[in-house]
Amino acid sequence: MTATGVFELLAALAALVAAIFIFDQHLHRPRPYKLMWSLGLLFYGIAAFAAFLGSDGWSVAEYKAWYFFGGILTAAYLGLGTLYLLAPRRIAHVAAGIAVALSLYAAVRILTFAVPATVAAQLAAAPFAQVTNVSSFHVLPGDLTVVAILMNIPGALFLFGGAVWSAWLFWRRHAPGYRVVSMALLALGSVVPSITTGLQRLGYSGGAALGELLGALCLLAGLLISLDVFTVFRVPFTGIVLRERRPAQAVPKG
Repeated sequence: MTATGVFELLAALAALVAAIFIFDQHLHRPRPYKLMWSLGLLFYGIAAFAAFLGSDGWSVAEYKAWYFFGGILTAAYLGLGTLYLLAPRRIAHVAAGIAVALSLYAAVRILTFAVPATVAAQLAAAPFAQVTNVSSFHVLPGDLTVVAILMNIPGALFLFGGAVWSAWLFWRRHAPGYRVVSMALLALGSVVPSITTGLQRLGYSGGAALGELLGALCLLAGLLISLDVFTVFRVPFTGIVLRERRPAQAVPKG
């Protein structure tokens, strides 16, 4: 197994563990932002696992799964989680409706699109870094690139911008430190994959995979710290409580 494969596998495990625990929190105390974050992390994990399978040579099915769940869905649904947490419910509902419609369109296009045999052969033989550079290696039709842009840019802005804004407000209001740290980690998790992808363009073939691992770990840590998500730690899908937390009081201004 290559280093790239190890990074992708660990990223998949981290994201899927986070998805399971946050969805369990949603069942315990339902909130739309928890559901959206659960979906976003689930999609993150599926995409990373598809990349893990493709690290030794891509098949068309692995590429389609990686592109759909990672390139189209992940950022959008993570961003929707932040939008539901911070924005008026009506605005979040409208954004979610648009995201679902675009998701369904992309799913139908990807499932029904027949990749030419020559492109499939090139895909199987191409290095991992070349395949994951979607701007130069084209497998799927161009309209899906438009959908990916429409889903990714707003989703990343919601996730990163919302986390940074919340961290700033918490810091100014002297909120408990865990809130600032949680939001800072969520912001890092949203940008680290993009930053480390630059290493791939500079010649480090595992840059994108390393970024996905670090991004998943930052998101997992940020959500674990947050009392907006985890007030009770328990064995998922059971009533067995491992630990219960209470919010600390904000420190008054001196």
